[in-house]
Amino acid sequence: MYQYLDRTVSDLAASDALLVWAMRQWVDAMRGGRCPCAAIGPTFASRRLSGMLPDFNIAMMLLDREGQAQLQFGAVACGRVSDDEALLLALHAAAARGEEKLVARIAEALVRPDAQRSLQFAAGRIAQFMAA
Repeated sequence: MYQYLDRTVSDLAASDALLVWAMRQWVDAMRGGRCPCAAIGPTFASRRLSGMLPDFNIAMMLLDREGQAQLQFGAVACGRVSDDEALLLALHAAAARGEEKLVARIAEALVRPDAQRSLQFAAGRIAQFMAA
């Protein structure tokens, strides 16, 4: 998490910057009463990541509805990575490295027990799409 904390979005790897952008777009769409998949789908499609959209949406829905606490996301144009965004980037990085125990610990901190395995699975699938 600390590798992402207080960094600028422009300093992130392209895949991490995309995840931050998508998280922020998802939250912004939900708050605005719009479909989050419609907001991020075209960008995912242009990057050949359309298959990731369902897992990304599930992960965000779990965080929204089954979260241990309400997460704070920056505005879409905010230049800095927030604490909660850094934690989610750490979750995805751990999933990409196959660090299942770390993924489980982060999921435990983020969502209620009944949602933890689903979040872990979604994070793993997102990591697979991002690696492809």
